[in-house]
Amino acid sequence: MYIVDKPVMEKTKSEIEAKLKTMGEYVKMSYLQRAAKSQLDFDTRKFVMVELARVYEQKKMYLDAGKTIKSAAEITTTFREKIMQYMKAVEFHVKGNDFSEAERIFSQALALGNDREKYEMKQQFKQFHFIQAQDYIKQDRRSNAKSLYQKMLTLDLNAQEKLEVQNRLLELFLKLGNTREYHQLRDKMNGGMGLLPP
Repeated sequence: MYIVDKPVMEKTKSEIEAKLKTMGEYVKMSYLQRAAKSQLDFDTRKFVMVELARVYEQKKMYLDAGKTIKSAAEITTTFREKIMQYMKAVEFHVKGNDFSEAERIFSQALALGNDREKYEMKQQFKQFHFIQAQDYIKQDRRSNAKSLYQKMLTLDLNAQEKLEVQNRLLELFLKLGNTREYHQLRDKMNGGMGLLPP
């Protein structure tokens, strides 16, 4: 009987790379999952996790990709690489609609950066949200887009970004029939006292 969790025989990065070249995508995913549970040195384990995250991303399994690349970040020794992997995990969690986990990992990444890196990460963080919101609109997932744009108003947006988000929200409120929220936001944008919905 074939055991799915059986450790892989290959122990080095080059052996694993050679083995991967012989496999299709689903077999590759299974093999990398087994490799991640095998006794490997840190560099090889990190390589396996990054490759597994790449396979998950191709399959649009974003939350699995995010968890896997975050695990790779935790065994990474250089700050720069660790930040890059944490930010990739943040991107995957935003794509996977898990915004609370994205924020938690983002905080971990921010704690590692200097002032310039923190600024870049904050810009990237906003960009992930804008891209995902656009994706929701393209897929006609209006309710998801509305929730994400409302969440984006809590981010550190400049005046132009804030106006863009508010205008998108107004469009979505109209399309979804949320007339009360539409009028509250429009009043607020015009200097009135309308409150944004929670």
